[in-house]
Amino acid sequence: MALSKHSHNDAGTGVHWCDALRCPRCGGALRAEDELHCDACPATYPIDRGVPRFVPSDNYAEGFGYQWNQHRLTQLDSHSGLPISRERLFRSSGWTAEELHGRRVLECGSGAGRFTEVLCETGAEVTSFDISSAVHANAASNGRFPNLRLVQASIYEMPFPEESFDYLLCFGVIQHTPDVERTFKTLFRYLRPGGRFCVDVYAAMVAYTHPRHLLRPITRRVPPATLYSFVRKAVPRLLPLSTALHSVPKAGPYLARLVPVANLSYLDIKDPRMQRNWSVLDTFDWLAPRYESPQTRRRLRRWTTELGLSEVSIERHRGLYVVRGVK
Repeated sequence: MALSKHSHNDAGTGVHWCDALRCPRCGGALRAEDELHCDACPATYPIDRGVPRFVPSDNYAEGFGYQWNQHRLTQLDSHSGLPISRERLFRSSGWTAEELHGRRVLECGSGAGRFTEVLCETGAEVTSFDISSAVHANAASNGRFPNLRLVQASIYEMPFPEESFDYLLCFGVIQHTPDVERTFKTLFRYLRPGGRFCVDVYAAMVAYTHPRHLLRPITRRVPPATLYSFVRKAVPRLLPLSTALHSVPKAGPYLARLVPVANLSYLDIKDPRMQRNWSVLDTFDWLAPRYESPQTRRRLRRWTTELGLSEVSIERHRGLYVVRGVK
């Protein structure tokens, strides 16, 4: 739900939407006028095209904002007609749509809202945020859901009461933040005791080597629009080669990895144009982020132990570790 001066009622929670927010500087309550005002300190926060913004518009996630506004619809199940995002969310988390219904869910790092859509469809009370301008792509696609609260904020300074969510989801985010350990541990301040979580992170290079790691020192310094133009031209040339290598018996997936292009063959997307769009998006997503810090299973296990988390599972899903459990 987008917030404005004239429309900030609840999304099924029994309180005004702005009443559910807290000042990230001092924790004070916020009230909505032309912008958000803290009742406990002098802080004010703009409402940008209906979305409360708690970070500068220019930040380290500029590339993500660019990519998701270019590809607002690409990964939405409602657009592709395929249950790719739905199946990934429920397979990785182990949750069901039925158990999420009516629960308070925090989605950290929404991108264009591929998983936001799935969460909202369960009937959960969904609070979603992203540090980048991708929130506007999400709002355009999912603003129709009355059970969605959407803000632009930093994962280090979330504008929400602590221990106020029943479920926490964070996909495709923490490896792209400045301090991955701090990011991981900050998340759990907002999950209630007994709440369930699912977080994924790139597997360390010793577990998943890829040529993009050689290219990133250069590509992450290229302006997003320039890099995106290059990727759009390169993908139609590289993807057929990657696909041909992928078809080699047994060794195919490893050979295909030698070509620095995202190959989504495992998703079984039949439409060639859709294949290219997904490949352009994912290839840009590999190359553009300012930060990328893959993690080891041992380090993830240590963090979960230090936090006292229970029922912890750490599984390899291709180039990711998926961490889930209970606070």
